[in-house]
Amino acid sequence: MKQKIGTIIEADTLRHAKRKAADEGRALSALIQDAVDRYLCSALPAPERREAAYNLFCEQPMHITAEQFREVLQTDPWNQ
Repeated sequence: MKQKIGTIIEADTLRHAKRKAADEGRALSALIQDAVDRYLCSALPAPERREAAYNLFCEQPMHITAEQFREVLQTDPWNQ
């Protein structure tokens, strides 16, 4: 579901964004949506790192203490 928002950005940035959207023949909102999506996805780990993490933690038993387990549960992986 799309939602309307309001924000303030530099005039030059808006001018460049409008020009780019017009050059590509699409709406300014579509350009902004793509830019935000790319920015948010850039924070995700590379597929190779995700695969390595899966192999390390999911394909073999983990031998950790209860305290180590609690620490893992309390850690925010997005705040590293």
